[in-house]
Amino acid sequence: MSVFVQGFALGAALILPIGPQNTIVLRQGMLRRYAFLAATYCVISDMLLITTGVLGGAAFLQRYPLLMLAMTWMGVVFLLWYSYGLIKTLYQPISAEVEGVAVNSLSQLLLTLTAVTWLNPHVYLDTLVLLGSLGSQIPAELRLTFAAGAISASIIWFYLLSSISSLLSAKLMQPRIQKVISLTVVILLLTLAFRLASEGVLMWQHYG
Repeated sequence: MSVFVQGFALGAALILPIGPQNTIVLRQGMLRRYAFLAATYCVISDMLLITTGVLGGAAFLQRYPLLMLAMTWMGVVFLLWYSYGLIKTLYQPISAEVEGVAVNSLSQLLLTLTAVTWLNPHVYLDTLVLLGSLGSQIPAELRLTFAAGAISASIIWFYLLSSISSLLSAKLMQPRIQKVISLTVVILLLTLAFRLASEGVLMWQHYG
């Protein structure tokens, strides 16, 4: 198996499981609002994280553990706040919810993607630690090829997800389906917030 294919397979294994990023891109595609931008944000983030991991970024995390602790609790606070906002929309008519996504929706989208991506320690474990450790076992001249494979999986997945959800928007915008998707986003975000809080407590006990 070539180095590129190895990177692609591992990248796909890490990206395909349903998580906050996937559900947010899906929801934006469903609303036909900033779906391509949401996918692009996820792709660029993965490019930066994967490349950094393969080139040895894990050492940085080990050097500044308190920074990771602070980012973890910032992520918990933001995810709880955003989940509360989504919960309120579950009790609104579908038209009111869509109309409510107005001028500030772009900044809200970017803030949310930033939180679930850059304030999520699991992202760093997947990219910097897991991909980094595997990448370090590959000859130096082939590491960027390995990273390119993993990045390719990210590009294909996120743009495919945003495109399909946009094409199926008419069906996905049915009130019942839309509510289910919104509820799924809330559950995933609250689950992530709980996991981050649990890990934040453990890190605080270790470094406090």
